[in-house]
Amino acid sequence: MEKLVWSTQQRKVVDLLPYEYNPRKMTAQQSKKLRESLERFGLVEIPVINFDGTLLAGHQRCKAMVQLGKGDELVDVRVPNRLLTDAEFKEYNIASNAIKGDWVDEILREHFSDVDLADFGISLAEMEELHQKATEKTETPEMPIVAKFSEKYDAFVIVARNEIDANHIAELLGCDREKSYKSETMGMTRVIDGTKFIERWKTSRS
Repeated sequence: MEKLVWSTQQRKVVDLLPYEYNPRKMTAQQSKKLRESLERFGLVEIPVINFDGTLLAGHQRCKAMVQLGKGDELVDVRVPNRLLTDAEFKEYNIASNAIKGDWVDEILREHFSDVDLADFGISLAEMEELHQKATEKTETPEMPIVAKFSEKYDAFVIVARNEIDANHIAELLGCDREKSYKSETMGMTRVIDGTKFIERWKTSRS
């Protein structure tokens, strides 16, 4: 099968065909905020369509554009060089809606306090409650290292000062959550700041 290659083209919003089984929906409040965003910033995120013009991503944005009377406007769209198979279409449709990542509540509190987060369906109180519940349910892992006769170990501690660095380091190292083996007679601990570690790791890989 021919390899997928995407290009940016222009289409009228009204000419784009909605996918009948699009699994994403919005509340009335979310739709209102989307229209306000489009009026203020325009259509920044480019819709994605299949070769036949059927929308893969951008249903709500295009719907809002029509509601704002902008259906006849030409907009940029991403288009494949061939028609996607049914499996490819469904997989991309789900992935574009599902892979959104998680909010970092500390950053929201510190840097977005002037934005009414409730308008976007974000509740810091609910996020904190969910985090607490998840922490309570976390099982204590077993120790990964069991000392054997005459063995000695060194431990290296990487200090991540925020969740973004912690996630980045965990991804780089492929780390799982494990309990540290602690023993003064088994070895010593060396410590490096997470930001310095990431910088040195990137430098060593370049």
